[in-house]
Amino acid sequence: MITNERQHRITTSQVERFRTALAEFNELEMAKQGIDPVIIAAQRAALEQQLVELEAEIAAYESLRSGRVTRLFPSTIADIGDKLIDARVAQGLSQRMLAERLGMKEQQIQRYEQARYHTANLTRVAEVAEALQLDLFAFLEARQHNLQDKIAPNLKGTMGFNSSKLPIKEMKKRRWLEQVRMPAEIGAVHDEDLAAAFVSQAFQGQPTLSLHKQNVRMGSEQDPYALLAWKAQVLLRARRIEADLPRDVATLDAHAIKRLVALSALPDGPARVAAFFKEFGVILVFERHLQSTHLDGAAMLLEGRIPVIGLTLRYDRLDNFWFVLLHETAHVLLHREGGLREGFFDEEQVEPESDLEAEADEFAKSALIPNEVWRRSFVRFSASSEEVIQFALKRELSPAVVAGRIRRERKDWKLFNDLVGLGSVRKLLLEVGQWEK
Repeated sequence: MITNERQHRITTSQVERFRTALAEFNELEMAKQGIDPVIIAAQRAALEQQLVELEAEIAAYESLRSGRVTRLFPSTIADIGDKLIDARVAQGLSQRMLAERLGMKEQQIQRYEQARYHTANLTRVAEVAEALQLDLFAFLEARQHNLQDKIAPNLKGTMGFNSSKLPIKEMKKRRWLEQVRMPAEIGAVHDEDLAAAFVSQAFQGQPTLSLHKQNVRMGSEQDPYALLAWKAQVLLRARRIEADLPRDVATLDAHAIKRLVALSALPDGPARVAAFFKEFGVILVFERHLQSTHLDGAAMLLEGRIPVIGLTLRYDRLDNFWFVLLHETAHVLLHREGGLREGFFDEEQVEPESDLEAEADEFAKSALIPNEVWRRSFVRFSASSEEVIQFALKRELSPAVVAGRIRRERKDWKLFNDLVGLGSVRKLLLEVGQWEK
């Protein structure tokens, strides 16, 4: 969402950059550089997708700025903040001009708008509406009064939702419920109500939560409530990281993917990936899975716009780490409009049942080791650890990646146990403060 002229200029510049990149996109030259055709196709698709999204943002902003919009329709109370921003743009007011009308600093308006006015109290919202000369017409319908209506309003009306089915004991044990911000007028509440508020606040601004409208790849029966709680925790952690993202992010292209794969050759490679993804406006979160989720990785959007990757390290091995990471990266690159808004939740050792999951698997394999290179190499038939190591050194990647691909193809999970980095990832991330026991 573009909220000011500076962002409009930046976005316009980004559009020109993407158009130029597409015009100069040279598949043949990239193939000569050893980039797999799967990755080349993925980069083009990602560029085209991002260009469409940026052009849509510009069109929406320019439509508002033209002054043709005089009525705005928030669908929920949480949407009012977005509509206040739209109204300011539609009236041709800058953030500074609005701040002057309210007798406050421009930076305060910037902070309010960045948080979509979720941090402003009702009195302040009313003052902003008055400064914008807005008349608000609302229709409020009485409903059955209970505590969860107050502390978890966006769970109201969610079909079939039952907060008692959330993994409340485990959420409390992990101290997740301590993050809940309760209304001042509410006193002590039960853990079930806290758990409901936790989920509701994670999905702030969303009027409903779906237990089923998600892309779940699982080989075992999984608990949708545990999955929902885990997703809520990842989003809450991502929201805290959001402020550290750069304003002008780089493009996650084929060369960036090669940089990412090259990190696998470094002893501390897994500890570097979170900072790597920040360059591209992607948030990486490590969070242990909950029982009955059988979850290895996930990809989703924060507030419908910021890509988030979550890794559970359920299998503490380097080969699993790098494959799952590249699989979720594929979802971020390729499937923003094809399921990323609902989220992808993946169990790694399960055959893909959808084209999107098969595409992400193929991307991960090709990114780590180009398919043509793999087909020409005899290492895939080898039983020698030394041959695997030499192949990895030549390709400048971790031997665990090579060993993992051989194990996956042969479905022999005891092969090359000495190379897959068993027990090394959590220990490394714990040392650098990126993992909690």
